Amino acid sequence: MTIFGGQGGQGGQGGQGGQTGQGGQGGQGGQGGQGGQGGQTGQGGQGGQGGQAHAGGTASPYLSLALANARDGTVGYWSGAASRSPVTTGQSAWKAVQRMDAFPRRAVVDQALGSLFAIDLADSAAANAVGHLTLRGQTLVTLHKPDDALLVRSQLPHLRAAADLRMDRLAEIQVQTSDILSFFGMLGYMHPEATKWTHWFAGAVLRLCTLLEMPLKLGFDVARPITLAYEVQPIIQTPGHGAWPSGHATEAFAVATLLLRLFTEGPFDPKAALAAGSPFYRHAARIAANRTVAGVHYPTDSMAGAVLGLTLAEALVRLLDGALADPVAEVQTASRTYRGDTYEGDFTLGRLAAELASGQHVTETAITLDPVLVPVWMREMWRSALTEG
Repeated sequence: MTIFGGQGGQGGQGGQGGQTGQGGQGGQGGQGGQGGQGGQTGQGGQGGQGGQAHAGGTASPYLSLALANARDGTVGYWSGAASRSPVTTGQSAWKAVQRMDAFPRRAVVDQALGSLFAIDLADSAAANAVGHLTLRGQTLVTLHKPDDALLVRSQLPHLRAAADLRMDRLAEIQVQTSDILSFFGMLGYMHPEATKWTHWFAGAVLRLCTLLEMPLKLGFDVARPITLAYEVQPIIQTPGHGAWPSGHATEAFAVATLLLRLFTEGPFDPKAALAAGSPFYRHAARIAANRTVAGVHYPTDSMAGAVLGLTLAEALVRLLDGALADPVAEVQTASRTYRGDTYEGDFTLGRLAAELASGQHVTETAITLDPVLVPVWMREMWRSALTEG
């Protein structure tokens, strides 16, 4: 499953606070902005586009009528001639992005990131055994899916063992159905205003993951655990799409990799940080494993998602860093292959680190990227994010 930003609706509550116009109460209205940022994690915030707030209150037909009456009573005769000059004409693209409302800014950011990546599946009429994530034509991730026999033989027993943790993990499992950013917010300062661009990049990466993981789920069409055993009995609703790769694992490891760069000092080396047990990756692994505890994912789903999210975000960070350092100098990043058709183990952070190191089920090569692909305004957005944490 993926994160679809149900929290975004909370922003409307903040808007009610804004209507009071009263000191401290008005401040509560400011929290409405957080709801809009919640929409960044998925599609929920887009609903707010239908009722944008005015300067001092929420939109309504009654407010529109009042504004029309006020204009009629104050403007007098107007010939249609201009009476002021726009101050934004000719501004830089970065300044324009900064002034944008949240909804169009999301569209611009998502288009810029989404245009870099694509999913390559050989067959659009039936389930595929192999799928690829590409970055401007270069293969970034290759995934070989497991068959049903492997799932029955080696993965269902892991679900049986993980079910014993359900009562211990129930609160996390429920919250994580729609919010994983709050867990990473324990590791670094994340606030939709105080660390605005960090928050924007995190939300954009979550949405990018959704854009890429869903076609893979469709293309692989791996059966959910509930379809293989009556005894699984998940404690949350089984999502209405294929199991493999895990969207939660993809998103968690992508965000962990992004925030590793934004919140820590020293060289950016996700593989080494993962092997060392970085808290960013410990949280990512726990979020992923909780989906197995809940009964909706196999461990192999999380292994595939972890490889996908880690590799995707690593490539993106290297592109962004390269664009700031020297936009015309090429950079290298890892391209990885996961053999889910032969991996029969459980999913833990230690096992993932071991697979990345051994090359048995996760192999790695290097590809070259061109940072000029990053728009100038996004380079400035990245520069701003780097100074926030």
